[in-house]
This record gives sequence, C-alpha cells and structure tokens, in this order.
Amino acid sequence: MARSSLHIQITAHDRPGILAETLAFIVDVGWNVVDIKQFVFNGMLNLSILLDEDDESLIPPLKEALAKYAEQRNFKVAIYPWKHEAQAESPYPHRSVVTLLCATFPSSAFLEITKTFADLDINIVRIEQLDSGDIQVLEFVIGTRKAHSAEDVLNALVRFKENYRVDIAVQEETYFRRNKRLIVFDADMTFLQCEVIDELGKLAGHGEKMSQITQKAMSGEMDFKSALRERVAILKGLPVEELEKLAENLPLTSGAENLVRILKHLGYKIALVSGGFDFFIDKLCSRYGLDYGVANQLKIEKGVVTGELEGEIIDAQAKENALVSLAEREGFSLRQVVAVGDGANDIKMLARAGLGIAFNAKPIVQRQAQASINLHDLKLILYFLGINGVDLQELNNIAGKGSRQSWPDTE
Repeated sequence: MARSSLHIQITAHDRPGILAETLAFIVDVGWNVVDIKQFVFNGMLNLSILLDEDDESLIPPLKEALAKYAEQRNFKVAIYPWKHEAQAESPYPHRSVVTLLCATFPSSAFLEITKTFADLDINIVRIEQLDSGDIQVLEFVIGTRKAHSAEDVLNALVRFKENYRVDIAVQEETYFRRNKRLIVFDADMTFLQCEVIDELGKLAGHGEKMSQITQKAMSGEMDFKSALRERVAILKGLPVEELEKLAENLPLTSGAENLVRILKHLGYKIALVSGGFDFFIDKLCSRYGLDYGVANQLKIEKGVVTGELEGEIIDAQAKENALVSLAEREGFSLRQVVAVGDGANDIKMLARAGLGIAFNAKPIVQRQAQASINLHDLKLILYFLGINGVDLQELNNIAGKGSRQSWPDTE
C-alpha cells in the first residue's frame, strides 16, 4: 500500500468539542495523528491536524465523514496532501521577534512593514497583538533563510520607524528571550528624569556651564573621564546638606517604581550602573529595594565636596565590566541580561547585554541598540520581555498590592 499523509484544516465559530468530534472521525477511520495546531482569533477557530497512514484506501472514507460533519455543523474543512520533509526542513529556519510600540498603527503601517519583510525575503511566521490600549503593541515572529543579526533587521526597518514613529525591538527567538534574569539601568535620564550632576551644578551656581559639558559627554563629543573630572571640580565647596536635599527630591522617570515592583515580583535582580555618584545611587537602591548600585565615589571631607573623585571612574568600559561582573556573580548568561541607557557611555553596556534598550536616547545610541523606546514610560520595557497587556494588569494587581500606585500610573 502507498503511504499517505494529509493536512486537515478546519475553520469554524469556536465552541467546546470541535477538536474531540473531529478526532473521533479520524480515529474511527483509522488514521494516525502526527501533529495538531489550533488558535482562536476573534471567536473563529483555526484548526490544523497532520495525519499519516500507510493505507491509501483510507482517504475516501475520511473525506466523506468530514464533509458530512462540516455540512451538519456549518464550518469549512479542507484536506491537503503534505510531505514530511516540508515539516522538518523549513526554508526559513532562523527565527527572530520584532516588537513594535506606537500610539496608533494604521493600515498603511501594516502594509509597509509586511512589504519591507517581503522585499527582504523574510517570512512572517506569526503576528500577535500584545496590547491595544493607549499603546499599540505588536509582535512579529519572522523567519529568514540566513541568520540575520538583529542589526540587519533593524537597519531594514529604519525608514519604517521614521515614517510611523514606532519603537522597535529585534531579538533572536530563543528560550533566553523570555528568560531574562538581570536588568541594569543607567541612572540619569533613564531611571531618573534628570541629570543629577547638572542639578548639583545649579546648586553650586554654575548650572549652564555644567549642562554644556554634560551634553558634550552624553553625545560622544567629549571624553567622559575628562568631562567628569571637569564637572566635579565645579562642585568644590558644595555643602553635603545640599546633596541630602537633592537626594530626597530626585524625580523618577514615569513607570520606574511600578516596573521595579513587577520585575522584583518576577524574580529579577535589578542594578543601577551609573556615571553619577554613589551618594545618590546608594540612596536610590535602599529606597526602592534594588539589588546593586555601581557609581563614581564623590570625595567629601568635613561636610563639603572636595571637587575630586575616589577610586575607579565609571565610564563606558567600566559600565560594561560591571554588567558582566554582576551577571557572573548571579550565575546568569549575558543573554539573560537587559541593559537600559540613554548616553554614549551606555553603548558598550547595551551591546554586551542580551537585550540593550536605548531609552529616549541620543541618536548615536539609538543607531547601535537592538531596541529603542522614545516614550517617557519605563514600564514599556515589559512588552519587549514578551509580556502582554493582560499579563501586565495581573502583575500590577499582584505586585502593587498595598502600594500607593496602580496600573497605569503617571508617576
């Protein structure tokens, strides 16, 4: 007898029992079930069943039974031949996940992104809407013939990103994508909605000069170490009482506190790795229960800032080293690490992490990161971790019990 393999496809209004009823026909006729896939979209069931049998004569009775069943139940059934090799060897074996965040996602955007993928011979395997509230979040699982890096796909989406003002993350579809364990934040203009050293400059009476040097350092126009020493020198003589007052009033970026609560509930380790000062970072870690804080040591003697630093300067290389060291200390793979930052001194840290997110970042940083967010809400990071809107609401309800805030927030 010739060997036969069939693909049964059923489309129907969803209700309990359709799969069981269909399998009853299949088993009664004598076919072997090889694989089953099903999903429900907008109340419509899409069911696929792969069958295999050595007896070709079993095809007509199966077709007859399913045709009568479909007519009685008012749904559509189709039967196709299939080859085992087609299931085993996909022509697009390399999988990536593209996550899009935007305020609105018009039909023209769907057209452009799907055309972009098609022009690059990229196959769309699955599309899922993670959220559809104030923020639209779409997740595309794509397949490529060759192992495209995240950078390749990001470069292909540059024009699309500019046209529709979307935030994009591109990640390899591996088990590490949903198994992140450590998140490392830059502090100034990332976890905090200010540049602390600029605020200190204002207190010292040199706000404008301080801000100009900071801008040059963050945009990569000035060596970070030189810029830091020059700015610290401006602070000479500043009383520690002024630092204490500033530390009590540092503005968190919107979503930061809720994000920390949710990540801690999920078991993440959380670190601040900052080119700022330990005086402030240590207080933030204590206040919000963060696991690690790494920052420059501001020298203070007799209650005033000396205008000098102590120990290693936390520049771009030191940030990268800290990220690697923290991952090793916790026993995590670097692919389980998320890094978030906005300045040029964060680039190495973002590149080394399994997922590097440029948060409201300078152009030089966005061009080199796997992911970017240009909305002032740190909670959006959770979508890049594969969490959907329903999950977020549930997590917020659990992690936020007894807290002064709830999802969503305005912080």
